[in-house]
Amino acid sequence: MSSLRAVRTTVAVATACALLALPAAAQSVKAAAGAAAPRPTDQGTQMARAPGSEGIAAVVNDEVVSVSDVNARIRMALLNAGAAGNPETIKRLTPQVMRLLIDERLQMQEAKRLGVTVSASEIEDAIKRIAEQNRMNGQQLQDTLKRQNVPVSTLKDQIRALLGWQKVMQRRIRQEVVVGEDEIDAAMERLKANIGKPEYLVAEIFLAVDSPDQDDEVRRNAERLVEEVKRGGNFAALARQFSQSAGAASGGDLGWVRSGELSPEVDKALAGMRGGQLSAPIRTATGYHILLVRGQRPFGSSGGEVPMPVAQPPAPRPQARPDVAKATVNMKQIIIPIESKEQAKAVKEQAEKLRKSIKSCSDFQARAKETGMPESGDMGTMRVKDMAPGLQNLALGIPLGQASPVLMSPAAAVILIVCKRDVPMIQPPPQAQPAPPPPAAPTPIKEAKLPGRDEIERELIAERADLLSRRYLRDLRRTAFIETRL
Repeated sequence: MSSLRAVRTTVAVATACALLALPAAAQSVKAAAGAAAPRPTDQGTQMARAPGSEGIAAVVNDEVVSVSDVNARIRMALLNAGAAGNPETIKRLTPQVMRLLIDERLQMQEAKRLGVTVSASEIEDAIKRIAEQNRMNGQQLQDTLKRQNVPVSTLKDQIRALLGWQKVMQRRIRQEVVVGEDEIDAAMERLKANIGKPEYLVAEIFLAVDSPDQDDEVRRNAERLVEEVKRGGNFAALARQFSQSAGAASGGDLGWVRSGELSPEVDKALAGMRGGQLSAPIRTATGYHILLVRGQRPFGSSGGEVPMPVAQPPAPRPQARPDVAKATVNMKQIIIPIESKEQAKAVKEQAEKLRKSIKSCSDFQARAKETGMPESGDMGTMRVKDMAPGLQNLALGIPLGQASPVLMSPAAAVILIVCKRDVPMIQPPPQAQPAPPPPAAPTPIKEAKLPGRDEIERELIAERADLLSRRYLRDLRRTAFIETRL
C-alpha cells in the first residue's frame, strides 16, 4: 500500500507543482545566459534532425510530436535534474522523453474524446505554484526557462496533459475502485505481523513494459536512468520527469515500505540494500523498477526519524572533458562570393537551397566542385585551437557529415561540414573514497502506532488507482497508431 503514499498529495495543482523543481544549479543557468557563441553542448542538444525546420519525431494517431517538442522537453528535463547537457546525457534521456511525449498525446486525446477540458486558469494556477515552490515569481520562472531555450508552452503542455489525465482517472476511480471491509482487515493484520521487522524509506522510478517486444528497449532506458543518477543526476527530478507510477509527482517517494507490500522481486532486492543505495533495474511482471533506499528502521519504532546514517545522493563525478588543444577536424567548405550588397539576399537563398541538398560529405564535395570556386572544397585536417572561438564551437559541436548553417559575411556565404573529428579526452583525477559512516545504535521499539482504517482504505484505493491508470494507458498505446521517426 505504501507504493502510493504519495498519492495522498495528488490534488491536481499540487501534483502539477512537482513537475518542475529547479535545482540550485538553476543559478548556473543564469551564468550561462551571457554566452554569446553556441557551445558544443548547445549544439548537442539538437539530438535529432529531420527534414525541414519542424521535423516529425513521432506520429500518434492523427497528431505529431515534433523534433522541437522532443528537444525542448529534453532541455527542461536537464534543467529539472541539474544535469549537464552533453551529447551522452541527451542520448540517455531521449528514448524516455519520446515515450513520455507519446503518452501525453494519448492522454490528451482520451481526455478530448471524453469531453474533459483543462482551463487556462488551472494551468496558470499550476505555473504560479511551481514558481512559488522554486522561490520565484512567474516572470523569473519564464526567464529561467527562456535562458535554457525551453518555451513556456512546453511546461504548459505537460501540465495540461497531467491535469486532464487526472480528471479522466477521477471519473474511472469513482466508477471502478471499491475496497471492502475484509480487505482493510487483511491489510491491518499484515501490518501487525510486520512489527519489529525492517522497513525501508524508498523512492522509485518505474518504467512500464506493455508487451514482450518492448522489454529490451525499456530495460535499456532504465539502465540509462541508473547511469544518469550515478553520474550525479537528481533522482527525484528524474522520477518526476520519467517515472510512470503515481509517486512520480512527489519525486518517486514511496514512503516507508515493508516486506509483502511490494512485488516479490522488489522485496528481495530491498532486503539486501541499505540507506543511500541505488538499485539496478528490477524486472517485475509490470515493468522495471529503480529503487533508492533513503533509510531503514524497525517497523513500529517510535517517531519518524531514520535510526541510521543515510548516505547523501552521490555528488556529481568529475567527467572527462574535450582536450581542445589537441583536437583536430577534417573539414570542407563551400564559398559563394557576394559581389554587392544587393546580391546578399539572393546569395543567402542560393546557399540555403544548396545546404538542404547536402546529405553527406560526398554530396558536399560534389556541390563544392559545382560552384566553380577555387576556395571551395577540402580544407584538410585542422587543429581546432587555431580556429576562431565561434568556429571552434561549430567544429566540435556540429554532427559529423551534416552541413552547417549558412554563415554570412559581407564578402561571402559559407557552408562548412566536418567529415572527421579526433577529440582526445582529458580524464579527471581519481577521487578518494570517503570512509563509511559508523554504524548507528538501534532505536528501541515502543508501542506501534498503526494507521487507522480510513488511512488504509485511502492507500488501497490509491494502489488500485495507480494500477488502473497504468492499464488504461497501456490499452491506449495498444490500440493507437504510433510511428516513431527518430
